[in-house]
Amino acid sequence: MEATMERLEEGIQCLSVDLLSNILARLPVRLLGQLMSVSKPWLALISHPDFKKLHRYGWIKSPKLLIVTEATKQDWDICVGPLYRSLRMYAMDISNKDVCGTYYTKGITGRYYGGSYMFPSTNLVCYRDHGSDYVCNLATKEVSSLPRSSFRSRRGMVCGYILAINEYKIVSFFDADKDAHNPNGGGKLGCEMLTLRDGGPVPCSWRQVEDLPQLAASKGRSSAQVNGSMYMIFHRGKAILSFELENEKFKSLGYPQDGYTCHREGIEENGILAELEGFLSLGYYWKQLSALSISMLVDLESETWVKKYSIPLYEIGKEITIMGLGYLPLTCENGEILIKLLRSRAVLYNIKNKSFRRVGDPSFVFDHHNYEIFDLYFERFFSLGRQ
Repeated sequence: MEATMERLEEGIQCLSVDLLSNILARLPVRLLGQLMSVSKPWLALISHPDFKKLHRYGWIKSPKLLIVTEATKQDWDICVGPLYRSLRMYAMDISNKDVCGTYYTKGITGRYYGGSYMFPSTNLVCYRDHGSDYVCNLATKEVSSLPRSSFRSRRGMVCGYILAINEYKIVSFFDADKDAHNPNGGGKLGCEMLTLRDGGPVPCSWRQVEDLPQLAASKGRSSAQVNGSMYMIFHRGKAILSFELENEKFKSLGYPQDGYTCHREGIEENGILAELEGFLSLGYYWKQLSALSISMLVDLESETWVKKYSIPLYEIGKEITIMGLGYLPLTCENGEILIKLLRSRAVLYNIKNKSFRRVGDPSFVFDHHNYEIFDLYFERFFSLGRQ
């Protein structure tokens, strides 16, 4: 066995750096973390910024399905609610036909007190434990605490990822008018931000962002990242809010001027933003027709929307609530739209065949206290830094 390993190591040493980098870049982050301990040359190669860049660009077209499972133990306090919840995160290969049982990681299991939520297509999951917020990176299984905000009236939180520099930005919105003199708030948005860099550490404080359009809004409903910008819908908002991640500039964007116009309140309440086929897309579920209508922003400068898909959902069920959308590319001419449902397994809709397939763990039992959250997952060599 030792002789075999020695011959294998000698053979690997004969490979050029470029060839070895291309081979290793095909491996998931969890395996690369183990290979970094093989030798100092491998540690230097895998830790190099050029290799990390090669790795994240190579995996951008191979998303997995990130699943967060929540379960509540039957211990309750009348005032504060559940005393114990467990959180399990794992990723699933959805490129195979058997999408119900192909796991490539055992995930993370932890104990927490408050709720959890995903940042769409970022690989980061946030959860609250006894009044403190934590962020978890599934790829590296790191958990870091977020600094406390000076504002308690949080209206929503989004996170964007800058692929070119391997950097995350978490943006938190709060009610700027809520203070001791106006405890109910006036609905005007304020904003603060954190920048997460590879290797950490997580900043110890938030910084406020200026030049935020003064939209009267309640909590955020939906968000998506497209071509380096974040887009958000807020209740009572008069437009879609856009935020350029690198320049940190805000602007507003109008809704589609088609059949949605007479249902604008419905968009703010039930509209779903997503990145589909490289475009910002707005989905709206028509309960009367049991159909999902999707419009795409084909021209950002002229704010031109085009209605792209109308997906019948009557075979999925009558009483459904759509929580999000995603896009899984299969070929250059075909793909699947991920439809995330509330308290139910997600479904994939094949654009070409116009067929559905369910994803998720079929053995998972849904009840009032247990549910799963779904999102697309991309392998990224990013470290939150040890605390």
